[in-house]
Amino acid sequence: IKRCFDKYGTTADEGSSSSSTSSPETRKQLDQLAAAIEYENETGKIYSRGYDKQGRAILYLTPGKENSNDEYDNMRHLVYHLERAIACARRKSGREKVCIVIGYQGFRLTNAPPMSTVKHTLAILQGHYPERMHRAYICDPPLVFRSFWKIIKMFVDPATLEKIAFCTGKEGKFLLERDFDTSTTEKQAGGTRKLREFCSKEFLFDTPFDYTFDEKRV
Repeated sequence: IKRCFDKYGTTADEGSSSSSTSSPETRKQLDQLAAAIEYENETGKIYSRGYDKQGRAILYLTPGKENSNDEYDNMRHLVYHLERAIACARRKSGREKVCIVIGYQGFRLTNAPPMSTVKHTLAILQGHYPERMHRAYICDPPLVFRSFWKIIKMFVDPATLEKIAFCTGKEGKFLLERDFDTSTTEKQAGGTRKLREFCSKEFLFDTPFDYTFDEKRV
């Protein structure tokens, strides 16, 4: 999946003699995947930016920016960003876990995903990435979300529930400042500085796969 935006490489593993991954049909499939992810990513509803104090990549999810009701493409988009965040953490610190920050700016009940999408998301996180999430920070959720959470919670396994933190008020601020340098985080994660606005095309096409958005290259 990380090669779907590579228009020039063959997508075959380096040193491999196989040419099947560079076939026209495979390239067509990769282009279709890239187009789906590019569309899903237009609003910046999911992307990685910065790290926690231990070098884990921070993956931001903003449900209020949802722009698609295509469940299959939603999941492909999610997996793409999970893989990127893991690659960023691995390069930065040797760790392979990520922090997920869920912010609710602009969220309305109409932004709430169908239950099938919620179950699909949990199946991916719990079934395929059970040891990849360090913690999920649910930041300042609106009252309307709390009713939705009562339903979702029934499908979350106990091990995952232990990693979910609701960040509200002084306790939430303390937790975010404990785990993050809030001078580098988005406002939804307690950020204290105005950061450069996210650019989807820059992140997808110009930023190395294992770098977060706006990260200086070394």
